[in-house]
Amino acid sequence: MKKLSAFLLLLALAASCSKKQNPNDLSNIDCSSINAKYAADIKPIMSASCIYSGCHEAGSSRGDFTAYAGLKAVADKGSLESKVIKDQSMPPSGPCSLDNRKQIQCWINAGAPNN
Repeated sequence: MKKLSAFLLLLALAASCSKKQNPNDLSNIDCSSINAKYAADIKPIMSASCIYSGCHEAGSSRGDFTAYAGLKAVADKGSLESKVIKDQSMPPSGPCSLDNRKQIQCWINAGAPNN
């Protein structure tokens, strides 16, 4: 009985020390089946979630997401991944859907191309 108790304690300790996968962590996402395109996928997400009065509209000091160049700049800087994917602090209305975040992450992983 002592051996079984010791084994169970060891098993519980090992389980508690193992690294738990965060379901929102997309850093190791397999993008082989997600071919996100800027024009077809990313721009519509930005239009629906980020481009409105006071946020990332044309001429905004917070970044202009109405055109590729503005979004590419924040993608290259790491801000897009940090705020939309990791922290999920943007958009302020609430996080993008998991599918949208996957598309954004895969687009970033591909170098944020203008495709």
